[in-house]
This record gives sequence, C-alpha cells and structure tokens, in this order.
Amino acid sequence: MMDGKAIDQDPMQMPTWSLGMAMAWIASRDVGSASALWRDGLESAWFADEDMAPNQSFIDAETALRNALVDGTITATGLLDSERVAVPVLAWEDMKISYGFAADDSLMHRATNAAGAMYTELRVSRSDILKLWPANAQLASTSRQRGPKPNKLEAVKIAMAEYNSTHGDLGGMKEAAMEARFGASRDTCRKARAQVLGSVAN
Repeated sequence: MMDGKAIDQDPMQMPTWSLGMAMAWIASRDVGSASALWRDGLESAWFADEDMAPNQSFIDAETALRNALVDGTITATGLLDSERVAVPVLAWEDMKISYGFAADDSLMHRATNAAGAMYTELRVSRSDILKLWPANAQLASTSRQRGPKPNKLEAVKIAMAEYNSTHGDLGGMKEAAMEARFGASRDTCRKARAQVLGSVAN
C-alpha cells in the first residue's frame, strides 16, 4: 500500500495514483527511485533518513502537486460519503490536507474542504502526472545516445565513492536507501558497495 492504494501491478501501468505515489514520482522522476518510495510507503517517503530528517524533495513535490491541483492543471477524485466523486478544482484553494489510516494501518492523505466535508482515498491520473512531470530529461537523453550503453555498475561505483568520501557511512546504508539514492537495483548496489569499500580498504 502507498497512501491507501494497493500496488498490485506495475505502477507505470496503473491508470490512477494516490497523491503520495504522485509526490514520490515528482520528487524522483525515475522509476527506480520512485519504486523505492512506493514500496516503503508514505511514512518512509516523508523522511530522508533514520534520524527522521524531513525529505525535502518530497515536501517540495507535495507543494508542486498541490499548486497543480489548485490551478486545475491536475484534477483528483476522492471518496466522499463512500462514493467516488471528482474533487472540485475551486475547493483545493481552501482545502486542508491531513492524514488518516488506511485499511492496513499505513498513513494516508485526506482532504477537508471549507464546508467540513472530507475526501479520502484521493486519486490522480498517472498519465496526467507523467505529462506534467516527465521522466528526467538526462535519463531519457542518455537512452537515445548512440554507441554502447553506459556501464551502470561503474556509474554507481563512482556515485558511491563520492558519497562515501563526503558522508563516510556507505557501509551502514540500508539496501532500500542505496536503491533510492543511487537509482539502481539492490543487486547492483550491493556489488558496487562491495567494490567501493574493498578499494577503500586497500
């Protein structure tokens, strides 16, 4: 579950996303990083590390999405009195965003309008989100370049080495955190970390 929505298929094929799923995409703009946030849930997405420091990119994504809802660039639906309805665009200007709990006790967005009516299980169109916030241009342009594909493992090793030289805590990073930060699979991250830390030790 991510923000009250079950992810039971490829998220990039789902017709609608929860607000949290949309925010995760806006914050990362690539499938690998967004997937890590989708998998870990809204609570984890809000925090950047185990010390509960706010994830600023996710906070900025919430602001961007809310602005798009207010100006009508993005529309949303929600459950109101157990019926799914379109949330009026004009209502977002005065909407108060709060949090409740989904069926699995995970955190979920909810929105209350000026009259006190509460919308739950808020949904936006995946295709609308992708049109407004397409995948990172750098990643897209890389895939269009001629010649051999770049070596992902080497790229991750370089990024990890730079990270470790600055922060020094690469060895203690959890796999989910590595996957999100370096935009690679856990297997690639494990291999890259082993090689980076091995070279540092030598």
